[in-house]
Amino acid sequence: MTAALSRRGFVGGAGALVVALSVAPRAATAPAGRPLTAFLEIGGDGRVKLWSPTTEMGQGTHTAHAMIIAEELGVPLSSIAVETAHPADPFRRNGSMSSGGSWGVRAWAIPLRNASASARAVLIAEAAARFSLAPADLDIVDGEVRQGSRRLAAIGELAEGAARRPLPEKPALRPEGARKLEGAKVERLDIPAKVMGAPVYAFDVELPGMLVACARLSPVFGAEVDRVDDRAALEVPGVERVVPLPGGAAVVARHHWAAMKGAGALRLRFKPTPHDRLDSAAISASMKGALAAPQAAPTKHLGEGFDAAWAGAAARVEADYEVPYLAHTPLEPWNATVRFNADGTLDVWAPTQAQDRLMGAITQASGLPADKVVIHTTLLGGGFGRRLRDVEGIRDAVLVAKAMGRPVHFFWTREEEIGQGWYRPAQMARLRAALDTGGRLTGLWVRTAGPSMIMDFAAPATPVREGGLDTTSVQSLADTRYAFPNYRLDYAMGRQPVPTAPWRAVGSTQNGYFLECFLDEVAKAAGADPYRFRRRLLADDPRALRVLDMAAETSGWGTPLAEGRARGIAYVESYGSLCAEVVEASLEDGRPRVHRVTVVLDCGSIVSRDGVLSQMEGGVVQGLSAALGEEVRIVRGAAANRNLDNYQLLRMPDAPAIIDCHIVQSGETMGGVGEPPLPPAAPALVNALFALTGTPIRRLPILKA
Repeated sequence: MTAALSRRGFVGGAGALVVALSVAPRAATAPAGRPLTAFLEIGGDGRVKLWSPTTEMGQGTHTAHAMIIAEELGVPLSSIAVETAHPADPFRRNGSMSSGGSWGVRAWAIPLRNASASARAVLIAEAAARFSLAPADLDIVDGEVRQGSRRLAAIGELAEGAARRPLPEKPALRPEGARKLEGAKVERLDIPAKVMGAPVYAFDVELPGMLVACARLSPVFGAEVDRVDDRAALEVPGVERVVPLPGGAAVVARHHWAAMKGAGALRLRFKPTPHDRLDSAAISASMKGALAAPQAAPTKHLGEGFDAAWAGAAARVEADYEVPYLAHTPLEPWNATVRFNADGTLDVWAPTQAQDRLMGAITQASGLPADKVVIHTTLLGGGFGRRLRDVEGIRDAVLVAKAMGRPVHFFWTREEEIGQGWYRPAQMARLRAALDTGGRLTGLWVRTAGPSMIMDFAAPATPVREGGLDTTSVQSLADTRYAFPNYRLDYAMGRQPVPTAPWRAVGSTQNGYFLECFLDEVAKAAGADPYRFRRRLLADDPRALRVLDMAAETSGWGTPLAEGRARGIAYVESYGSLCAEVVEASLEDGRPRVHRVTVVLDCGSIVSRDGVLSQMEGGVVQGLSAALGEEVRIVRGAAANRNLDNYQLLRMPDAPAIIDCHIVQSGETMGGVGEPPLPPAAPALVNALFALTGTPIRRLPILKA
């Protein structure tokens, strides 16, 4: 794949004629109103190649994209191959090519549908001209242009001529009633190959003459190298060289084991930093102080009547909640392969969610312009937002390959993957609720406090000023459907040297926990059932009520449970979708046991039912994992837990026995799917334990290491 994505001509490949049919629906826009383009190649054998604008990281987006193409173009799903495109304008939204924010399907469904309709139109026009027929009498079915039941030609036979025809300005889409694939439970295209171990992940890339390089980096965030003693590393058989890097060094060897052994033998000394003694307790104390600060960054919810409601309240509820830093822990640690070519070009194979961000780091480190660089996006062994920020990792990979003059596979160990930061930020919240004599809410004040993820992640071009409002820190609080009277919401920033980045569902993860657990405390103070207390706050929102009511009904809310069990409910909106969950849990020897989770998701409409169900189940598991055991502890300016032996991911025995998923297709604007099922899981579990014990859990994780 090259960067010349606007071409319309012949591409030779595998001995078969392949026509690059660049489909650019000029009038098409995504739901946000941005112009987008899809890129299709149709081979002489009728097979279709889709260059997808998104990264496939196990979430099934590429299958959903292929389903849209198959449905609208009129070809078998099995005839479509999907690869992630090289970064270029047709594949960008908001000026950047990246995969995050649960935009993979909802941003591209309309452009891909229009692109497919345009391709269908020119293929039919070519057939109509060839057979002297009216285009209106023709259609494409199973990859063939037909007039009724009469077969005229396969699309591969027409592709060359179709590629020379002008694309329609506004292609006619198939009627919704004619779509049979979309919304159906279709098996993922990538699963059979994965079962056989066939797909190429970044760690699978092998090139002639390739060396491997293992990084050894400072455990203290941001520390600079003072001295490198490489004598012991160079004595390891197979080690070729030690290359100094910003913040560490890389041991280059002929094979991975030698590189890892050499990295372990390196002796590095780092310069002192101002935060060498920073620990989690100090970070917590800083956030606690910010909660009590006289001023904070306001939101649109000013709550001008809150002070009067608080002063005149018949009952008051106040609580502080806290969450720790969380690591993304993808199964695949950071790695990339870099090759400088004799013609002055550069090839990079990398598991990235952010192609343009990666490109910027590559060009800066290599000194080459972007048109000399080709990024091959491999499948990801997990992303969860971590692969949106790999600037340092790709920079170092390029520097090592440049120094060696040979292709290099550069990688981090698990310890570096967890220890180098870019975590979900630690955060705190202070919530205050005023109730009248009837147990009705009369005022609510929520203040969140902690590091600014946006200032870390988007630096140096951050849109947030020091002390300003980081909208991710009030995500799902600022745009809630709850009708809170006298609602005040603000945020107190407290910067830390621990680098932070988006983590699956970003601020909704902690804010869903803060608000939903506090609402259970308020409901208890009001003498109300937690579900019915929420119904009162959503009384004027039929869509939200439908989701909440379905979760209560399908979970058996209010019906008797086995002794020692309780249910908890939570409702969180994020990424354009509404999600409610009910957790049924117990305590076994003081340890939480999740027996059943009921999930109801309204994401407007869906494409791949199997993909949606998988994301609902995966979101629940990851949300429970974060609630139960995940925490990055900071000791002496560094992460204290750097591998899976002391970073407690959810294990199979602790996973819920049943995850009961229900999809609501409300017909509203398509929302996200990858992230919304995660935020309600933690508060639903905590609320179940609160119902069981009567004691609120105001700090996560529930289980301490």
